[in-house]
Amino acid sequence: MLPFTLPQSLRRPFSRPWQRALALMVLSALGTQLLPACKKQEAAAASQPSEPPVHVDTVPVTAVKTPKVLLLTGTLRGAKEADLAANVAGRVLSTSVEAGQNVTEGMVLATVDVRAAALALAEARVMVDASRTQQEISQVECERYEKLKQSGAVTPAEYDQVTAKCKTAPLSVQAAEARQSIVAKNVGDGVIRSPFSGTVTERYVEVGEYVQPASRVVSLAKVDDLRLSFSLPEKNWPDVRQDAEVAFRVVAYPTQVFTGRVVHISGAVRQTRDVLIEAAVSNTDRKLLPGMFAAIQLTIGYEDLPAVPKTAVFLQNGKQNVLIVNGSTLEQRVIQPADAVADRIPVRRGVALGEKVVSVYSDKLRNGQSVN
Repeated sequence: MLPFTLPQSLRRPFSRPWQRALALMVLSALGTQLLPACKKQEAAAASQPSEPPVHVDTVPVTAVKTPKVLLLTGTLRGAKEADLAANVAGRVLSTSVEAGQNVTEGMVLATVDVRAAALALAEARVMVDASRTQQEISQVECERYEKLKQSGAVTPAEYDQVTAKCKTAPLSVQAAEARQSIVAKNVGDGVIRSPFSGTVTERYVEVGEYVQPASRVVSLAKVDDLRLSFSLPEKNWPDVRQDAEVAFRVVAYPTQVFTGRVVHISGAVRQTRDVLIEAAVSNTDRKLLPGMFAAIQLTIGYEDLPAVPKTAVFLQNGKQNVLIVNGSTLEQRVIQPADAVADRIPVRRGVALGEKVVSVYSDKLRNGQSVN
């Protein structure tokens, strides 16, 4: 019979001796029936054969030369960019371009009403002709007074008064010609032309709108060649050299990697404790646009990191994993991978040199499994 003590809560209902004896007899009978069943289950579990170890192929974790990369952000802009101003006051007569349109050098973009300037130009031309005529008259007068002076027919004061006009007449002609050039330029500024071949990024005026000389008319950008501008931390300035390769991605093409070359490195550290860098980017296919945001990978050197085969890495719970053979069992490790080098993946954290990794992952393998 099994030793048994009734709990305090059950002692009151079994206060009499014959009641307690009856309860003990019932519990003893139940224990006698349950013990053989438990022993049978334990014996059945012990008699089942253990899972045999599986065979896996392993390779040692070896070092591979890996680029040291800085992750930065930058902005693309045109190799040439310009906001074209009217340079003249007047009403817009016509616009011949729209945003996104390609233009060639010298192409007319807009015209401004310069009829007032044209009238001023006609007046300036008359003033030039008048000045030249006056210069000719003064020259003839000076020659006549020169002869009169030699014959003593005029006083020195009269001679000086006439010859002074001969000296100032050429200056009057030059002033009139300068005024004519200024007015002619105002007339020419009424036709706004493209200074280089590129793309219209924005147009700011409409027909009938009155503009001032400083009013913006259109913005142009050369998009066949772009500049990637980004900030480099001050501590990394010694790591960047002229013509260094820059790799970057944009959200419009998330799987494609674009490249450029460093062409300008600022000679001073800004107040934000960084250095401004510019890289030239070829864009002959015009996939990229000025103003795009770029995620940059800048290589600043190389380092040796442990590496595993690509076939050894598998994804689980959103993280990269490998299986390591630890003694006679498999151990699953979460790794922090770097960019692949050939057919191997460098690992910054998760494995060590010399450890044995399963060379080809299979979903039949699991953590803690025995291997031979």
